[in-house]
Amino acid sequence: MSGLHSIVVFCHDPYVMAPFWSAALGLQPVEEDADKLASRSLGHLESVLLHGEGHPQVWVTPVEALDPPGNRLHVDVSGGPDLVRRLEELGGRHVREEQRWTVVSDPEGNQLCVVPGGSPGA
Repeated sequence: MSGLHSIVVFCHDPYVMAPFWSAALGLQPVEEDADKLASRSLGHLESVLLHGEGHPQVWVTPVEALDPPGNRLHVDVSGGPDLVRRLEELGGRHVREEQRWTVVSDPEGNQLCVVPGGSPGA
């Protein structure tokens, strides 16, 4: 049986991107990765695993070269203005308001939609 197992966010800087995606998705790094983030001791190209019960795994994975922004990932997350503000505090950028959602970019330019009540975004 097939199903969503994990999502991978390719990035340059997991120290910036993991906290951003942790807040955006409401998931926490596994304990070992949280410790490495706090001590800035990730190995070269070492991924960070974000997890939460009942959710797919999310890997924040550094790579040497990235595709242009917009081709790396797109997700819709449930939330509202408080989440948009929190993501901006973590280095995200408010891109635009749409009729039913807010488009935000992460610190490296990947866009996501913040959708009230969990309706599909883009």
